[in-house]
Amino acid sequence: MPHSTPTNDPVIAPWYKQPWLWFLLAPLFAVFIYGTSYAYLSVVTFDGMVKGDYAKTAKHFNQDSSRLDKAAAMDMQATISLDILTGDLRLLVTSSPTVTSSTLLLDVVHPTMASLDQPITLALRPDGSYYGSLNKTIDGKRYLHLTGPENSWRLSSEIHTPWPDHFSITAN
Repeated sequence: MPHSTPTNDPVIAPWYKQPWLWFLLAPLFAVFIYGTSYAYLSVVTFDGMVKGDYAKTAKHFNQDSSRLDKAAAMDMQATISLDILTGDLRLLVTSSPTVTSSTLLLDVVHPTMASLDQPITLALRPDGSYYGSLNKTIDGKRYLHLTGPENSWRLSSEIHTPWPDHFSITAN
């Protein structure tokens, strides 16, 4: 019968030095770290509300299209010319009856981040067109909302950069 001596017994390492244990615990630690960091970021970086004509009623959303319908009834259309280098906008509005407001408001709205929205006041020029300037450069998808000073009508469009030199917004 073989006799076992301390030199023949394998040395067993403590539990925290076992590789199979760390192989099992590493994903759990990673999930905990990523989960807490994402939870922290979701609380700290609030993106704000998405802009639109929505009202929450009971458990569904209703979109108010009365201003779009009024623009369609006026057969309204706007053509925008953009100087990409300077950010200057020139807008021509055609409608029946003719729009004679001294200013119009063009909202350049980012789909998800309210901090990237740009409200642009367009001033009427003697030639009948409206002029304004972008505050900062724009890239990516944007929604354009053109309204009058009394906010009774609205034209909306969606555009992606790079913007063309000329584009139209219609009441559809």
